[in-house]
Amino acid sequence: MRTLLRWEGRFTPADKAASDYVLLPFDVPPGVARLEVRYTFEGQGQPESPNVIDLGLFDPRGADFLRGEGFRGWSGSARTEAVLTPRAATPGYLPGPLLPGRWHVILGLYRIAPQGCACAVTVLASEEEGPLPHPPPPEGATENFLSRPGGGPAWLRGDLQSHSHHSDAPGSLEDLVAAARRRGLDFLAVTEHNTVSHFPYLRAWSGPDLLLIPGEEVTTYYGHMNAWGLSRWLDFRCRTVEELRAVIDAAHAMGALVSINHPKTDGPPWEYPPDLPVDAVEAWQGPWPLRNRESLAFWDRLLRAGRRVTAVGGSDKHQDQPGEGTPFYQVGHPTTWVYAADRTIPAILEAIRSGRVVITADVEAPWLELTAERGDTTWMVGETVPPGGAVRARYRVWEGEGLHLRLLSGEGELLFLPVDRSPFEGVLELDLGRHRYVRAELRGVRHFAEETPDDLPMVAMTNPIWGGPGSEGP
Repeated sequence: MRTLLRWEGRFTPADKAASDYVLLPFDVPPGVARLEVRYTFEGQGQPESPNVIDLGLFDPRGADFLRGEGFRGWSGSARTEAVLTPRAATPGYLPGPLLPGRWHVILGLYRIAPQGCACAVTVLASEEEGPLPHPPPPEGATENFLSRPGGGPAWLRGDLQSHSHHSDAPGSLEDLVAAARRRGLDFLAVTEHNTVSHFPYLRAWSGPDLLLIPGEEVTTYYGHMNAWGLSRWLDFRCRTVEELRAVIDAAHAMGALVSINHPKTDGPPWEYPPDLPVDAVEAWQGPWPLRNRESLAFWDRLLRAGRRVTAVGGSDKHQDQPGEGTPFYQVGHPTTWVYAADRTIPAILEAIRSGRVVITADVEAPWLELTAERGDTTWMVGETVPPGGAVRARYRVWEGEGLHLRLLSGEGELLFLPVDRSPFEGVLELDLGRHRYVRAELRGVRHFAEETPDDLPMVAMTNPIWGGPGSEGP
């Protein structure tokens, strides 16, 4: 192996204050068939270390922000090395020709201790491909996984955030997909951190029973954001509001949707302003007790401010190794249901964009339905009721005995009722012009008299039905 780069240095908090990312250049000569990138830093691999430095790679096609055509992979701090060959690469990295010219190692300065952090990087090259670092994408990887029509309008159940060994999970992508199939999901968004190395595998493993949505969790150091329906890598190197807005615009230009992820303590929290043009908010991440009350309040504040942004759920499951993990936290905890016009990824994305979404605690959790009626016309969640007088908000709960139904609007709580039968249903006449919207929650059992509705665990929740401009009653 030939050494192309051997770098040692020390980063300080002042370096991070100047820039979150550092590019280290090195030159690749013609004829290289294998690259190995290795790095170390003080505290590497120690969960409580005050230092965290991330790793990525760009080839000669370019590393400029939003024009990083040379992106060849990102592993964060999950790996100590990466190997690239023309046929295969370490998960998180992209195989392909090892182009001669100026490459860059990118180091992300996530956390730097006050006393600084020593770091070393080595890049080695060989003209022999050697053993493959990972199986190449299976046959069928060129199939169009965005179009698998059939079935007509239906509620489809899925999970909008998940991870495999293509970013920082211990389990493989194949294990993650198999778990989603065992759970009976109709769709799964695989949203690896800052990379798209999983995309070719999704193309091969998606099927009529399980649509695999190509996604990326844009993992900045100031908040995380999912992007679903991408056709290529989306830059994550955002520090300012203007930079993040440019990334959102780039995602929308691809036809993708974006969602603020887990805006709560230890989420990590969302440090950008809440008024960016996102399509959704992950109001429910993983099991409900994991501070999801904060995420729900974040979304609710947007609603009250007049934003029409869809609430979604995501397990954020980092797939376990076979035989590990717990049945209480799997893909589908929670489950996001979308009412899609067809069984295709574009139809699922359109349903999310339109707010035709209900979230339940699990695949087989009690079901909650909310509609609005006026005369012979019925509107579902995500839809807008036009002017014309009051509506009857109809709620239905299946298999929810012992739980509590709650209706809320832009004016606050409308009702809070114990569910004593299945189906449990009723109506409430409502002026959507004054209330602006109505949404429903199914909350858990009340154990103590002093518990408020907000204290009870969420079992299911809907998105709003909206009142259109001028929809005030007579």
